[in-house]
Amino acid sequence: MRNRLSAFLFVATLFTAADASAVPYYYVDWMAADINAGTASGTITLPDASTVTVGFEAITAAGGPGNLASPTQTGCGTNYWNPSSPYISAQVDNAPPPCDIVALEGGVNQTYLVTLSEPIKDPIMAILSLGQPSVFTTYDFDSPFDIVSQGAGFWGGTSSSLAELPGDILRGNEGHGTIQFIGTFDTFSWVVPTPEFWHGFTFGIRTTERIEPNPTAVPEPASLLLLAAGLAAGKVRARYADKRSR
Repeated sequence: MRNRLSAFLFVATLFTAADASAVPYYYVDWMAADINAGTASGTITLPDASTVTVGFEAITAAGGPGNLASPTQTGCGTNYWNPSSPYISAQVDNAPPPCDIVALEGGVNQTYLVTLSEPIKDPIMAILSLGQPSVFTTYDFDSPFDIVSQGAGFWGGTSSSLAELPGDILRGNEGHGTIQFIGTFDTFSWVVPTPEFWHGFTFGIRTTERIEPNPTAVPEPASLLLLAAGLAAGKVRARYADKRSR
């Protein structure tokens, strides 16, 4: 009986580990961009066919429209997300699709702002070529984040080309990778104080966590499995105790 219980709990652990592994993300389909006005817009389509709209704008220190860098693409062209390896990790199952990218400049005294049509839990941002091998460039965010993947990308780089600094600052020297914001957001922004020709990003959300979980929501399969395992273990212990008492 103990062997059966051990085997059951082992299978439950495997299912739980699988549930905690990398999950698919859905990225923005950037459909429009105006380089001179510093704006871009797109949508994220989820498996249930619902959508989240995404807006982006570059804003000058005076509050006027900024600008984007010319490699910005809203349709296919150069696939800057190749290779995909810098954007995949234990947290993120899939890299950005070719070829959409919003390209930015550094050191031009602009604030970059992303606005979402609804609150999103723990969104991600894939980043291309932040800095150069001999030039450190920073993204100074208004929100906390974690680096969840990085590596050599389209322009090179290494597995340690991105670094998280105090004050919600991301530093890169030819950095390619993915960061995940911690919390629930319908907007976030950042500045890029260091001059650099261009670097780019795109944005994604989890398929299963658009907003904060509903307290009345049905438990996920892994939670149900753990509950079943606990109940089964309790029954086995009760039977075993009853048998010994006879």
